[in-house]
Amino acid sequence: MASDGCQPVEWSGRGGFTHLLHQPAAKSDSYAAARPSHGEQGQEQQQAGGSDRTGVWNGPAPRGYVSEPMHAQDESRAAANKPVNEPSYVLLPGATRMPLIGLGTYKIESPESVRKALEVGYRHIDCAKVYANEKLVGEGLHDFLAQGRRSEVFITSKVWNDAHRPAAVRQSVEGSIADLGCSHLDLCLVHWPDAWLPGTEEPDTEVTLQQTWQAMEALVDDGLAKHIGVSNFSLKQVEEVLSYARIKPVVNQIELHPLLAQRKLVGVCLRKGVHSVAFSPLGHRKDNELMTSAAVQEVAAEAGKSPAQVLLKWNVQRGVGVIPKAGSEPHLRENIEGLFEWRLTWDQKAKLDALDCGKRFVDSEWHTWDDAEEGGATKPSLVL
Repeated sequence: MASDGCQPVEWSGRGGFTHLLHQPAAKSDSYAAARPSHGEQGQEQQQAGGSDRTGVWNGPAPRGYVSEPMHAQDESRAAANKPVNEPSYVLLPGATRMPLIGLGTYKIESPESVRKALEVGYRHIDCAKVYANEKLVGEGLHDFLAQGRRSEVFITSKVWNDAHRPAAVRQSVEGSIADLGCSHLDLCLVHWPDAWLPGTEEPDTEVTLQQTWQAMEALVDDGLAKHIGVSNFSLKQVEEVLSYARIKPVVNQIELHPLLAQRKLVGVCLRKGVHSVAFSPLGHRKDNELMTSAAVQEVAAEAGKSPAQVLLKWNVQRGVGVIPKAGSEPHLRENIEGLFEWRLTWDQKAKLDALDCGKRFVDSEWHTWDDAEEGGATKPSLVL
C-alpha cells in the first residue's frame, strides 16, 4: 500500500531513490523536516514530527527544499533575485486585455499628468463623469489617440447617480466619449447603485436598477462601450444584476486595500466572472494610517520597496486591478515600474492581511452599505 503521508516511507533512512540516475540529495525524509522553520514554534513543531502553519505532511521532501531556517529578509532577497514575469492584465470576454494597473483621474488638474502617464507605460485610464475633468483628460489623451493608437489604451468612465434613467445613461456616455475624444469606452460602469432624480441628490423612485442595466446593455449593442460593469456594489447587488443581465457585468470597482480586504466580495464575484478593480488602493492620502502602519513599513523594508509599491502589489498579486491617482512623474513611475517583476512572500502577505478591519476611506452619508455577509453562500458560523 502506498504511503498516505502518516506512515514511514519504505525508503526512509536508505538514502532516497537509489535506483534513479539523478536521485534527490535531500538530507530529510519529510516535508515537515525540510520545511524552513519560523522561529521557536516552528522548530518545536518539526521536532515533534508535526506540521507547521502551512499544513505540511510527513511525506517525502521535495527536491530543492532547504533544511536551514530562512529569515524573512533573506527570503525576500531570494525571491527578488528569482526572475518573475507575472501577467500585467486580465482577460475580459472577447479577449479584451484590461491592464492591472491604471491611472485614477479623480482631481487630476493637468493634461500633462495623463500625457506623462502614457509616456511611462500606463495603458488604463480611469475616468468618471462626476469628476468634471474628462475634457482635461481628453486633452492629455489627444496626441496618443491622434497617432492611431486607440487600441493600445483601455479607457473607463462611469455614469453618475443622477443619470440612471435610460435616456440619461446614453446622454452621459455620449458626453464622456465626446469629452475624452475617443470613439468608444472600453468599460462603462454604473458609479453607484443609488439613483437620484436628474440634477439633484434626491432619491429617484421611478427608475429601477434593472432599467438602468438594460440601458447599459444598449451601449454595448450600439458600440458605445465594449464592456459594462458596476462600482461600489455589494455582493448582493452584483448578484441581483447577474440575475437579469443579458450582458453580464465584467467589473465591480470597489475600495480595496489591506484595511478593507473584502475577501468574500472579491472571491465570489470572480467565480461569477466579475473582476474586481481597486480604487483608493493606497488609502486616501499619502500620510494616511495605511501607508504609515508598522506592518506596511516593515514589509517595505524587507522587500526593498516603497510602501506604495507594497500596497499595490498586495492587490495585483491576487489578480485585482488598481487605479492609484498620481500626478508627478516620480509617483507615476514609482507605482508602475517593476510592479510585475517581484512578489510578496507568504509571510509578507500574511502581515498585510492581518490589517483587515473594515476601514473605509471613501464613504457617503447618502449610501448605506450592505452587510458584508449578504450574498453568496451563508457563513457556516451564522448557520450554526
